[in-house]
Amino acid sequence: MKIITNSEQETFEFAKKLAKKARGGEVYALSGDLGAGKTVFARGFAAGLGIKRNINSPTFVLMKVYPVKKHKTIKHLCHIDAYRLKFARDLAAIGALDYIGKKDCVCLIEWAEKIKKILPKKLKQIKIKHQKENKREISVK
Repeated sequence: MKIITNSEQETFEFAKKLAKKARGGEVYALSGDLGAGKTVFARGFAAGLGIKRNINSPTFVLMKVYPVKKHKTIKHLCHIDAYRLKFARDLAAIGALDYIGKKDCVCLIEWAEKIKKILPKKLKQIKIKHQKENKREISVK
């Protein structure tokens, strides 16, 4: 599926709708250039799970875990940013494998291509292409 969004708000709303389909155990690999909208997507996804906290990219801490309170099966949203990682094992060392692919968790991984070795084979690919100032093409596989 491909969709064109024409503002940050549209990207946010698309991700919010996608989150409502999550049941737990999903791992979303977010890819796109710097500034493409991966973190905006993550904010919308979190909102779709009922998370009210401000969602920022975990670039320097690598991983943030947010409790999900109003969902029957999902208890955590794990947001990972692998941009600064040199080795996939570094992410494993901070406990990410405790969340990735677990049935009560959904993981959003920015720059997932850098840590392919530790990710489950069954991933949902989200590719965000910056086309113009506010225009994005988002493909979901």
